[in-house]
Amino acid sequence: MPGPTVPSPDVSRRRLLGGALAAATLPILGTACGRAEPAAGTGDGLRVTDLTGATVELPRPARRVVTIPLPAASMVVAVNGGPEVLAGMNAASRTAIEGSFLGTAHPELLKVPTEVAGAEFAPNVESVLALEPDVVIQWGDRGPGIVEPLRKAGLTVARLTYGTQKDLEGAITLYGKLLGKQQRAEKMVNGMRTALKRLRGRLPASGAGAENAPSVLYLRGAADGLQAGGGASYNHYVTELVGARNPAARVDDEQVTIDREQLLKWDPDIILLGNFGPAAPKDLYAEPALATLRAVRERRVYKVPLGGYRWDPPSQESPLMWQWLAGLVHGTGAPGLRDEVVRQYAFLYGAEPTAAQLDVILRTKANSGSRDYDDFGR
Repeated sequence: MPGPTVPSPDVSRRRLLGGALAAATLPILGTACGRAEPAAGTGDGLRVTDLTGATVELPRPARRVVTIPLPAASMVVAVNGGPEVLAGMNAASRTAIEGSFLGTAHPELLKVPTEVAGAEFAPNVESVLALEPDVVIQWGDRGPGIVEPLRKAGLTVARLTYGTQKDLEGAITLYGKLLGKQQRAEKMVNGMRTALKRLRGRLPASGAGAENAPSVLYLRGAADGLQAGGGASYNHYVTELVGARNPAARVDDEQVTIDREQLLKWDPDIILLGNFGPAAPKDLYAEPALATLRAVRERRVYKVPLGGYRWDPPSQESPLMWQWLAGLVHGTGAPGLRDEVVRQYAFLYGAEPTAAQLDVILRTKANSGSRDYDDFGR
């Protein structure tokens, strides 16, 4: 999950302090207010500023989009209000869609070409050209080597920075302008800000990040190693947002590889297993070397949900992640979360998940052996 290490000045890394979270559903979608800066001229097409500050010009709103960064595919679908604009995506993006609610709601996404990039997001220029995109979405903070080949081939590129709440809101706004869906994008961004405000209003003014706050460690979920979310990660931001503490906060990086000795030394109250690998709570519970770990002893290891996209990195579903984690940290069980997922998905993807699908999204089976998860979100 690549991204910048510089936090958002307005909402990233703010030291929110904890306490018990009042049990309440957090409305995510706000009413669009104000007016977005116009992206279209009267007769000159679109002139849009991407997240690196560069100008992107299109003769009309994009109708064919290729996405190379992992989170971009599902976010473009959500901002557009449907999958028809997605002409190509990274293979790892489709991995998250396969077997997910988004793949069920829009099975045509499983047929979208994925040969658009190789290792480290290097573009497969010939494959991208064959898809005839109006615009290609690419990282803007990983060097010119993954951007210039696309531009030299005559392709229009819009670049992303990634990793903070500000970047997330900026990406949604960017897609809205590129697709001619500014009002829809604005509604999504305003809804996130409303959810942040209401969540913060339910937390006392001191405690987040403090030594006595519950500790939550995010592990990427890979079966072949332990990668923790450091102090520059979005996982750190979300942890402090809900009034908890990240034991890896002093590591000024997005991800850090650790060994079992370090994990035991940090001894977190809660461990979150991400969706970038198959690791499940049962794997940690069955590991003799981790038997003394507090989160293992108290059965507080949880697989992070996956819906339209993985809930661990920043995406259009991040407010649901905030609500889910707050329920775990404060023992409230996130009442109303299931209803909120249904409401959100109806807006984002045009389909409402069934009770059985909600269980899959919230990882009910994987988390069945973990504390207080039987009725989570009800």
